Amino acid sequence: MFAATITRCLTMTEARINERTSQGEFEAFYLRTARPLHGYLCRLSGDPATSDEVLQEAYIRMIAAPTMEEQHRKAYLYKTATNILRDHWRKLKRGKEWMELSHPTEHVHYNLNLPVDMAAIFERLSAQERAVLWLAHVEELSHKEIGGILNVKEKSVRVLVFRAREKAKDLLERAGFKGSHE
Repeated sequence: MFAATITRCLTMTEARINERTSQGEFEAFYLRTARPLHGYLCRLSGDPATSDEVLQEAYIRMIAAPTMEEQHRKAYLYKTATNILRDHWRKLKRGKEWMELSHPTEHVHYNLNLPVDMAAIFERLSAQERAVLWLAHVEELSHKEIGGILNVKEKSVRVLVFRAREKAKDLLERAGFKGSHE
């Protein structure tokens, strides 16, 4: 999957990447960001095939975008991927909010370093809760960056993260997990 995506993206870079970003720089950026982005998309969508398509489209759009610093490229990439996934869901379920889609089509447990029990808990969260927790704790993004990716205000992100943590904590406690603070 990653090899096919990088091959297609690199072929496109020959014609599109401007003189300030070399093909080698793009390839290094891709290798640093593709797996974490794919993991984020798998957790959000619950569908590896959709995640692959969204990942590829996000990199293609990034190549066509104006030159930007690496930290902005990563935020641009996540925001673009999130929007592409949102558009995909809108096409599938016209008239429904994308956050209502919280039932994954298949279990995704590979290469994401989460125990199966934790993955099952994670799947019981809404798509927005999964996105917020993933971006805050796995990608370690700031509330401002998360707000930019999910198109919500920074202060709203603080509330969303808090509520998602509380819901995850509640689900873990109901599943029999106790925190280390007790």
